[in-house]
Amino acid sequence: MVFGPVIGYIDQYRLILNAGTSAGFNPKTCAILLFAKFGKRFDTTLLVQSIVMIVSQLILLEIVVRYRPSLMNEHRRRRSSLSSHSSVSSLSIEADHPWTRAWQSRHLFWQWSTYIEYLNFLLAFTTVIALLYVFMNRVPYFVELLGIISLGIESSLPLPQCISNFRRRSTDGFSYLVLASWFLGDGFKVFYYVYTQAPFQFIGCGIVQLTIDTVIVLECILFSSVVKKWLGISSSPLFLDRSDYEPIE
Repeated sequence: MVFGPVIGYIDQYRLILNAGTSAGFNPKTCAILLFAKFGKRFDTTLLVQSIVMIVSQLILLEIVVRYRPSLMNEHRRRRSSLSSHSSVSSLSIEADHPWTRAWQSRHLFWQWSTYIEYLNFLLAFTTVIALLYVFMNRVPYFVELLGIISLGIESSLPLPQCISNFRRRSTDGFSYLVLASWFLGDGFKVFYYVYTQAPFQFIGCGIVQLTIDTVIVLECILFSSVVKKWLGISSSPLFLDRSDYEPIE
C-alpha cells in the first residue's frame, strides 16, 4: 500500500538518468500528483503512502528539471519539424524571438527554469491551503470541497503524458512500469467503486482515468518501432542526438 504506487516512478527515474534526457516524461504528471495530495484526509496507512508519494515526486521532479531539453534545442527541433513539412513560417521566426523564449522559459505555469522555482511555488501553494484549512475547517462542506477538487485533479493524472505522447508521436522515455501501475491501479479502483456502490463522482473519475490509460496503451502500440516500420514511418528523433539535451544546472 505504501511503496507499491512509487515503484513505477523509480523506474522512470532510472530511464531518465540512463538516457540523459527527460523529454519522454511530462513533468505535469508530478504536478498533478503533488497537488492531489494536499488538503485530503487520510487514515494512517494512506497518510504514510501520501508522504512517500510526495517525496518520490519531488525527487523525480528534480531529475526531470535537471535533464530537461534546453529551450534553444527545443525551438530548433520544432523549427526543423516545421521546415520538413513546409517553408519556414512566421511561427518559427516568432518562436526564436528572445522575448518569446523568455516568456516560455520563465512565465508559463510549471515550465520554470530552475528546480528551486518549483519548490517555491509548492511552498506557497501549501501555505495557502494550510491557511484556508486553519480558518475554514469548521465551515460546512469545506473539507468535502477540497476532496472533490483533489479527486478531479487526480482524475487527470494520465492526460498530460497522453497529450505529450501524441505530439511527439512516440512513447520513448516513458516507463511502461508507470503505465502498468496506472492501468492496473485504475482498473482495480473502478471495480472497487462499482462493487461498493461508491458515489457516482468517484466512479466517473475512475472511468476517465482508465479511459486515458487505455489510450496511452494504444499509443505505446501504434508508436512502437515495429508498427512504425510496418507503416513506413521514421523513428522518433528523441534519442538520436544526446548533445541536444543538456542538463540544466
